[in-house]
Amino acid sequence: DLSRPVGRPVGEGGAMAAQGDSMNISIDRRSLLVGALGASLLATKPAVADDYPTLTDIELSDEEMLELFVKLRYSLDDRITIGWVDAVNYAFIDGETFPLYRLLAATWYRTRADGPGRWKTTQLEIAMFLDMQTGELLDELTMPVTGNTVDVPLYRSGPSEAEVVARFVRTRGFEMKRETRDGESSFMPGRAVSQGFLSQPQRRGDDFFIRQDLNTRVYSGEGAKPGFFYREWTITKGSWAALSDPSLAMVVPNELAYSANTAFRPWMNMGDMPGHTAQNGWGGRTDSFSGLPAELQRLARQYQPDLVEDPAAVLAGKRGET
Repeated sequence: DLSRPVGRPVGEGGAMAAQGDSMNISIDRRSLLVGALGASLLATKPAVADDYPTLTDIELSDEEMLELFVKLRYSLDDRITIGWVDAVNYAFIDGETFPLYRLLAATWYRTRADGPGRWKTTQLEIAMFLDMQTGELLDELTMPVTGNTVDVPLYRSGPSEAEVVARFVRTRGFEMKRETRDGESSFMPGRAVSQGFLSQPQRRGDDFFIRQDLNTRVYSGEGAKPGFFYREWTITKGSWAALSDPSLAMVVPNELAYSANTAFRPWMNMGDMPGHTAQNGWGGRTDSFSGLPAELQRLARQYQPDLVEDPAAVLAGKRGET
């Protein structure tokens, strides 16, 4: 259950090498980009809550949306940030839903500018699957309809690179199986057709909202039906005043509404059973481990201690799991 809410399908199969030294973005460049926002919005619409008493669409270019999105979901500088999701997951079969598990997931990111309208991230994701009733970490799960009892993995994928752009359509080799611990339990190889875009920037008082849609389908061969798919929708909320402040590289706090549909994973042993999983939840982004939900902190310390102790080394590929 992928919770990489930002640019994930673009990164499947790896990203292009960085062009030039773009790990750091200067305050001057941020000022210019926020100044562009000021010219198009703030000069004619003063940034006060009374201007937007109800949810109102605002017009932004792709580059402006992307800059705000990165500031909300990552950071404009190269600090490590962590995106997290707390969601529930159901099986959807023949129009009926069956509870599966609660998902706690987090992704460590380091982001850098890569030219106008382009960013790159190095990222690593973990996911924990919990009993919905007891909150205990699952090691087995009885699947609906089939009645099969299956082993539940501890999911970890990365480090890998991804591009972050305002919109994309691309086809490439699907590398998640190779990038993921015990990847054969979660993914199949093949050709990935991916799409994504940012849209619907809106304001309500000081609240700013932006939507991201992501879609990936994986084909094992020409003419074959997709053997795997992942479809995600998110809406991120943050402070417009903070986003408009050129001295800030990221906006905290923020909130994330998350929903996704995905094919049954190989570890679920559902065979040719028609259907898929459906999940929804909420989340956010922090630049410190202590900013994660308490239960996610506890589980990460127990099962992913290297990420807690030295995330920079892990993202750089200099330290493995312990």
